[in-house]
Amino acid sequence: METEILRMICAGHGAVNTEDLVYNLFSGDPTKLSEIICNREKFVSCCPNGQPKVVARTRLRLCRVKDCLGTCRGLHLCKNILFSGFCQFTQLRRGCSFSHELTSGHNQRLLREHELESLSREELCTLLLQSDYTLLPDICHDYNNGDGEFGRCQDGDRCKRLHICENYISRECSCWKNHDFNAPQPFKALKARGVPDTLFQSLKAAYANKQALRLAGVSDHGQQSQRGRGRGGHQLSRGFRRNRGNHNSRPDLHRARSLSDIAANIDAFDLCSSDRLNESDDENSPASDIVVTRNRGNHQRFHNARSLSDIHAAVSDEAAKGGEWQNNRQRPVRDKTGICMYFIKGHCKHDDRCFKAHDKMPYRWQVQEGHQWTDLPDNETIERDYCDPSNSYSSTSPPVHFDTMTCGQNKVRRLSTENSVIEPTFIHTTEWLWYWQDEFGRWNMFASATSGHKAADINSTKLEEKFLANDKDVLEFTAGSHSYSLSFQDMMQTNKHYGTKRLVCRRPRFVSAADVLTKRVRRPLVQTSTPIPETWDKTQIPQTGYSRISLQPSSEEFREVVALFSETMKGCDIINIERIQNKALWEAFQLQKNQMKTKNKGGNVTEEKLFHGTDSKFVDTICHHNFDWRICGTHGTSYGKGSYFARDARYSHSYTGDTDVRAMFISRVLVGDFTKGSSDYRRPPSKDGGGINFYDSCVNDVMNPSIFVVFEKQQIYPEYLIQYKTTNMFIDGTVPKRVAGLPLKELLSAVRVSCMGWEMFSNRNDSLATILLSLTTSTGSRGHPRTELALRISLFSLFLSPAEMVLPQQTTPCSFS
Repeated sequence: METEILRMICAGHGAVNTEDLVYNLFSGDPTKLSEIICNREKFVSCCPNGQPKVVARTRLRLCRVKDCLGTCRGLHLCKNILFSGFCQFTQLRRGCSFSHELTSGHNQRLLREHELESLSREELCTLLLQSDYTLLPDICHDYNNGDGEFGRCQDGDRCKRLHICENYISRECSCWKNHDFNAPQPFKALKARGVPDTLFQSLKAAYANKQALRLAGVSDHGQQSQRGRGRGGHQLSRGFRRNRGNHNSRPDLHRARSLSDIAANIDAFDLCSSDRLNESDDENSPASDIVVTRNRGNHQRFHNARSLSDIHAAVSDEAAKGGEWQNNRQRPVRDKTGICMYFIKGHCKHDDRCFKAHDKMPYRWQVQEGHQWTDLPDNETIERDYCDPSNSYSSTSPPVHFDTMTCGQNKVRRLSTENSVIEPTFIHTTEWLWYWQDEFGRWNMFASATSGHKAADINSTKLEEKFLANDKDVLEFTAGSHSYSLSFQDMMQTNKHYGTKRLVCRRPRFVSAADVLTKRVRRPLVQTSTPIPETWDKTQIPQTGYSRISLQPSSEEFREVVALFSETMKGCDIINIERIQNKALWEAFQLQKNQMKTKNKGGNVTEEKLFHGTDSKFVDTICHHNFDWRICGTHGTSYGKGSYFARDARYSHSYTGDTDVRAMFISRVLVGDFTKGSSDYRRPPSKDGGGINFYDSCVNDVMNPSIFVVFEKQQIYPEYLIQYKTTNMFIDGTVPKRVAGLPLKELLSAVRVSCMGWEMFSNRNDSLATILLSLTTSTGSRGHPRTELALRISLFSLFLSPAEMVLPQQTTPCSFS
């Protein structure tokens, strides 16, 4: 069970909420968990920001001796291999001095000794980053003290420690200090330690866990630290540092020589408060009795206590007198500005002592009346209106004005649960969505291509992460071929070329009372860092397999797909359009995309939406396992033995079989860097003739590609399935059967037209197909090329039904221009 818990924690960024483990593994029984996590060789319990957590740790370290003979107790592994599985020094002539074999005999023996043999490389990397102090640079404390660009740091940009805000590591922070690991100074310091870009997104968690281990008093050798902060003294002595000036109180503190002495004072610590210590100045508070410098009137109470028995005797005397210092415990009244997620789930063990509000909904709207905040009626209605970015005020009476957060003359506020970006593994968190307003006043969600606008390359999750890191930042992104800047402070995006400005807003995703009741199943502990698309139905995402979600014809998503399909496929009867929701395939696609970005040195990877026609019998296989030409068959290998995709739906149509209802996929394809294909290719060719640097895909024409061949299925995500009929259309040079043999004279009667230049064909008994063929080789009497006339006749035939074929003859002059 220890190994299972350790793997879960390492897969969850190195730390997991204590109650998450209790709920998921021990059916709510904390005693069983306590028996396991008491092993301080592997686990440390801590309470950062009032949230009990279990942090993983190990005494195993990397050996830093080049070509070590194996007499050490360290892991013989190159840190580049540990970080990313790749070492750039292998490409150099001198090679790398450290081992690249995690499975070597020496390493396997050490891993078994530390009971870490079941961890993957990524999980081991997470564990070592927060346990081995040599792998990551320290945070510069001088930078975090003092004003100015570099605080009190004398080294400035040359500092080898990180210039990043210490508060940001463990909580939300909006101060002026740096909150971005990609900023020039931290980036330089991290690169000097060999930390790759792919680890940057997990660095905040790694540093937060290192900080939690340090505050929990765990030294590098796994022992309880006696140093605290400063010279000597027990760690709990930090709580008394504010009383340095009161020299008379020091002897009292140093008389506590055992753990029982410390335990006697533990009530002075309010672990449920946001600042961890009871800061009350009330003379009746227990803190004033134990922290003797806080209450000068009771200063002599424990002054003469020479032993543990003296302390017990003093406590007994107080109890005999009525125990005022225990029974009259008074806490400062706190304004609770957040909602407790544990209470929504069912129970909060802190009860009234919890520093967050207890409510059955993850949001609560309140109005200030005098000095008191009271709940507003119609809480769910106000929330529904607020979640719609087009609303400036609620539909309730009196209305709540969202721009000014007022109701009449009174202030209004919204309490909510923790942000989903901060606690991604917890249920009932608040998910924030980002929108921008187009030229028609419509609000569009970021990363969604709606109303004819190109999708941005950044979604709501990424925007929220950047916003929480620094709410005064200016962010740059692209949408199509345009570049934009987004100012969080002004909530405005600006087109960098044209200077056009658009409003931006941030609103939560609406959750109804019914949603809260059905959302009782906790999210799995092992969470992917890959966000799912905003358009997906969150209730229809199976952990394995896939769901096919029919799109509503009135939705923007449906119209987008139809527009893309109809560019080259006019006149089809679309039966259904379904969105494919396959979590495993989506995560594999995003992982491949990130790897291609890394290979491209952080540059964007070319991604296209392409068509693939297939026989209906292969649809389920593709939705479940993705495209695989070995399984689904192939219609040709002109440009390589891979999966073929087309820019134009018309081309893919010819591979959909001959059934009445055809099937065609629209897929996201990472085409990346491509080259001209060849029939003997089993993978893309090398860019430089070597065996490392390859193209990503092949095409039919490098200058104007219309056919793409992909050899790795992770580069593909089958996003939409279109089912359609072709009864009423001309395609591939063919004519619908019900008009192909119709004499032109009857056709002209049916459509009630009579035009100059057609008389020469009106009395002929040729079929329409024959006449269309002859029209392509002659010239019209009214100056129109016959090819154009042929096209216009074919367009008329699209709208003919059998009933229209027998209409009475009636001629009406018309013009085709």
